[in-house]
Amino acid sequence: MKTKIFILLAFLVLIISCAKDNPLNSSNNNNNNNNNNQITIANYEGTYTGIAKYTVIPSSGAAVEEDVSLIVNKDSTVTFKTISKEFIFNSILREDDKNYNSTKTENNSSLILSLIFDGNGNVNASLIIQDTDSGTSEKYSADKLTKTVS
Repeated sequence: MKTKIFILLAFLVLIISCAKDNPLNSSNNNNNNNNNNQITIANYEGTYTGIAKYTVIPSSGAAVEEDVSLIVNKDSTVTFKTISKEFIFNSILREDDKNYNSTKTENNSSLILSLIFDGNGNVNASLIIQDTDSGTSEKYSADKLTKTVS
């Protein structure tokens, strides 16, 4: 009888230790820690400013330089601002810890935002605005926007 109780207890311990949500199972803890340490766009919260080259495609001449700012909010929204335009992106897709993209449709135009953070307070940004009615595109390209405000 003692042997049967011992085997039953050993079997219960085995079942509990293999449970998916068991805090004693080290493989579960490692997976949870990796997910919690993942960098998101919110980790780059702040305002980045600098100069972007603005071009119209098909080309209407040489690229024009414009002051731009990129605002990354803690709620993971991103605002791309020029002197005359402002675009807010609510759905940012993460490629990896430093590369992020977003697309949306606004006023019969497709907007494509690409961001590459260097980890030193700088970001390369590209915004393409494709007008579906006229067939033209506008492109803002900034090689280095610098973080000015957290």
